[in-house]
Amino acid sequence: MENWDATRDWEYRVAYPANAPQPAYYTGVIRKDPSGAETLKIGLFSCSIASARSLEGGVGKPEMPQAELLGRYTSRNLYFPYRELIHNAGRHQADLLVFAGDQFYEGNPTRRDNSPAPTLDYPYKWYLWVWSFRELTRNTPTIVLVDDHDVYHGNLWGNGGRAAPERNQNRGGYRCTGEFVNLAQRTQCSHNPDPYDPTPVQQNITVYYGAFRYGGVSFAVLEDRKFKTTPMEGADLDVHEAELLGERQEKFLAAWAKDWQGASAKICLTQTLFACVQTSPAGRPLMDFDSNGYPKLGRDRAIELLREARALVLAGDQHLATVVRHGLDTFTDGVIQFTGPAVASSWRRWFEPASPLPHAAGTPHTGDFIDAFGNKVRVLAIANPKVTFKEYRRHQAGRSQGLGDRRLKSEGYGVIRVNLKPWDIDPAATGARQFAGWPFRLPFSELDGRQL
Repeated sequence: MENWDATRDWEYRVAYPANAPQPAYYTGVIRKDPSGAETLKIGLFSCSIASARSLEGGVGKPEMPQAELLGRYTSRNLYFPYRELIHNAGRHQADLLVFAGDQFYEGNPTRRDNSPAPTLDYPYKWYLWVWSFRELTRNTPTIVLVDDHDVYHGNLWGNGGRAAPERNQNRGGYRCTGEFVNLAQRTQCSHNPDPYDPTPVQQNITVYYGAFRYGGVSFAVLEDRKFKTTPMEGADLDVHEAELLGERQEKFLAAWAKDWQGASAKICLTQTLFACVQTSPAGRPLMDFDSNGYPKLGRDRAIELLREARALVLAGDQHLATVVRHGLDTFTDGVIQFTGPAVASSWRRWFEPASPLPHAAGTPHTGDFIDAFGNKVRVLAIANPKVTFKEYRRHQAGRSQGLGDRRLKSEGYGVIRVNLKPWDIDPAATGARQFAGWPFRLPFSELDGRQL
């Protein structure tokens, strides 16, 4: 809507069917823009599995001796409708909600429809998410990003929207039809702000990357799966040709980095982490091409562009909550990224290096780390599962990393508080003082982290 008055709250009501004598009503509030407030509070969510185990999988058995039997139609197995999490998240009274992807999992709570266009299977699984989170979204502005499971992929390397050869997701492109991908994107994120460049990619698949301002903050929304090159091309692809964000999104980020009109801070919203912060049971770096640690040159260009914007980066996908400082030449000359925990998921990841890391933050498994792709990061915070990977592997051999007992996992949501104004304290008042550690003096010549 053009010429919207964002200085006040607006009540809304949706009637369905619109012309019925007694329609059903859905009501809520479109909030005023909190521009001028001292704090902007953001809720970060991703990866919402409906049940720990499929409802078609029988009773099952615990993965580890200390794990409890989940059953099937029990509160231990069923996450949907996430009552406790939504109740607790609502207490934070966020100004903006960000759902970074994997709003549902295509094989849960019932098996995946493997057809090229699962247009009957998709709506009910999407509806479970809508039903669950509507009490948060009805009154709070919400940005939604589409990730791999939302379009019925385990992993997604979109390769500019091409059709995956033989519908093999590992060969790059989309295994489902362009019409179906557009269906998923239309239902999940057509309410997002307008895209920077709406030109569709191959198969006429639409795009939604772009920028918006809210509460005095400039936000960028990225689609880091849609243009990404498949690792299967390997030797057939020159390393310098491998894409991550792609030329179009890099152009967008370059323009966004320079645009500070009406903004005092910048935040980039993306699907996953620009590194591979994972280790094996023995503590060795793992190579996960689904992470945005691959391809390295594309990752480095993304970090350079985000650094020019001085942006905080928010993401999901990893099922492992982290705060990292990205590095290029050093471990600290890039941006900071917060990857939130999964709302609820089965697949676990761990970050447990074999030896203590330099420059640790005072908590276990933090410090300077070089991932399996050669990317430098300083891990500032990590929320590993409550059991170690080594202990898990003693009971689960092979490639399994599934864990159902939520008592043994670290799941939930993230909250980001952006402080836009200093506290209003009279510096002449008796006892007035700055925070501990301030004043902090820094020469302008040292503002570029690359020189540290």
